[in-house]
Amino acid sequence: MINKNILLLLIGVSGLLGGCSSIATRMQDRYVAVAPQERIFAATPKIVYEAAQLAVKRVGLLLGRKSFASGRIEAYAPIRSGDPTSDARQTTLSIRLDAADPASTRVGVLVWEHLQGAFPGGVSEQALPQHSLYIMYFDALEQVLRENGSLR
Repeated sequence: MINKNILLLLIGVSGLLGGCSSIATRMQDRYVAVAPQERIFAATPKIVYEAAQLAVKRVGLLLGRKSFASGRIEAYAPIRSGDPTSDARQTTLSIRLDAADPASTRVGVLVWEHLQGAFPGGVSEQALPQHSLYIMYFDALEQVLRENGSLR
């Protein structure tokens, strides 16, 4: 009888610890800094800056704040109604441009997901290391640069 109780206790503890490990991993992933995905384009920063804005529109996003002087462009998708755990959801794109050398521009892109709901804190935002917008945006930017004859 004691052996059976010990066995059940061990099974319960291992299941509990296994669940805690999974939760801990998910929490850690949420707070690890996500590096922007980067590409270098063989065109001057001014040309890439103009093309970057057109590429935002081509992937169906709206332009937000932008500044050539700081090399930043913000873009966002319309707000979508949420699911049972969130009232609203929005995806945004942070784009950073800087000169890689006199004739090339480095473009860094970071996709963010913003949630607003009735959960504690009300608002949550998280940078996403993987998202289809990375590929879509870089492809659109390259296409705009090629159409303009700007890529060498």
